[in-house]
Amino acid sequence: MRVKIITSDWCTYCEAAKKLLRDNEIDFIEVDLDEGLSIMAKYNLRTVPQIFVDDKLIKGGYTGLKESIDTLIQRRN
Repeated sequence: MRVKIITSDWCTYCEAAKKLLRDNEIDFIEVDLDEGLSIMAKYNLRTVPQIFVDDKLIKGGYTGLKESIDTLIQRRN
């Protein structure tokens, strides 16, 4: 499972999403917003964090991640 998260250093939801992933021992690649602008444009996204699992967007950012965390934990194992 590959998890990629587009973040910004000023975003509290980004920090919360990364903490949730770390606390559940889910490895992720962090992409800074400046580097992720092309991805954001491709999906017409305007906010961060944006989280992708195996190149599929988890809708809802942090809230979507929180709702999906149990499934991700099962996939990790």
